[in-house]
Amino acid sequence: MDSIKQLIEKSGELGSLPAVIMRVNQALDDPDVSGAKVGRIVNEDPALTASLLKLVNSPFYGLTSTIDTVYRAIALIGFQELRQLVMTSHALKTFNNMPNDLVSMPIFWQRSLSIGVLTRILASYARERGVEKFFIIGLLHDLGSLIIYQQLPEQASEIIAESKLHGHWIREKEEQRLGFDHAQVGGALLQGWGLPTLQVEAVRYHLQPEKAPEESQKAAMLVNLAFEIYHYHIKRDPVLDDDAEIDPVLFERLDISLDALEKILEQAKLHFEEGRALLIN
Repeated sequence: MDSIKQLIEKSGELGSLPAVIMRVNQALDDPDVSGAKVGRIVNEDPALTASLLKLVNSPFYGLTSTIDTVYRAIALIGFQELRQLVMTSHALKTFNNMPNDLVSMPIFWQRSLSIGVLTRILASYARERGVEKFFIIGLLHDLGSLIIYQQLPEQASEIIAESKLHGHWIREKEEQRLGFDHAQVGGALLQGWGLPTLQVEAVRYHLQPEKAPEESQKAAMLVNLAFEIYHYHIKRDPVLDDDAEIDPVLFERLDISLDALEKILEQAKLHFEEGRALLIN
């Protein structure tokens, strides 16, 4: 059986970043970098430039005027948000057209967008700084599943069938059959992409946040709660009992009032509609 590392290596371009995005990330890691330098790197790739301008002009970002240059985008949204846009653009472009008999990509990205939106909203309720980074964590939290679907389609098909039949979460079946789960694969993928440790560990442990390193545990808990809210209150999984509820301890650990859930869902619906433009090629 392949290890996680071998699985990602075999995935080819899915498991690696294009040179231009690696250069953008390296530049953004330099505390003395200028917006002009980052803008010049982005402009070297017309496709990336067009994608970034499309994303930043989408209703999701709510800017009042049209942004027509990368330099202006950087000036308005800042370096950290630019990094999120670059990674979002890459993930959507790389995975969106991946042929896959096991998953509908439009449905996959709608679910991922929902959890990304929820994670960012929950981070604001938990009084986290820089909530933008939590959107990318939620949006990319399930990429490990796509790697498994691509590289191990037969095993993945059996895991999905057994999970639906017996009502077990897929993670448990993955552990039994593969020796690892899709969250671990996703964490390894983002680590290979050079994303910050917080984002890598939040994805790696989002199904088992209690196992996350202390400095990443809250971020993993936020994705976990977003995941739970999505499945219990938005998707309403058929494997769940009609009266099933989210464990209130999840809210308590994040110091978020359970009474805020209705408002969180209202905000998520609004932001999801705004974010739908992100999913349209």
